[in-house]
Amino acid sequence: MKTNEALPSEILSQLKRIGSGIKTARMRRRMTQEELAERVGTSWHTIRKIEGGSPVTRIGFYLNALWVLGLFEDVRLLADPERDREGIILEAAARGTRARPRRTLNRDF
Repeated sequence: MKTNEALPSEILSQLKRIGSGIKTARMRRRMTQEELAERVGTSWHTIRKIEGGSPVTRIGFYLNALWVLGLFEDVRLLADPERDREGIILEAAARGTRARPRRTLNRDF
């Protein structure tokens, strides 16, 4: 099974959107793929894959490319626990059902 077949289409479309954004930012800065690759610390082949939205390229390279291009600002919002509405609701619901501390038997006769 190919990696693309295992991923939901929404993930693949977001990877393509991110890759396209990286490519646009690179071109606006008049950088070649080779120049970006050097600053990211990878090969131009990897930059080409990033710009195409490859799901098998390491996330560190995506993040580093965003950093180099000055587009890293919103990455801090990814997986932010404060934005996890469902998790917050589940956590709050479980607060009242916390296990009580175990009592010890009084063996003093």
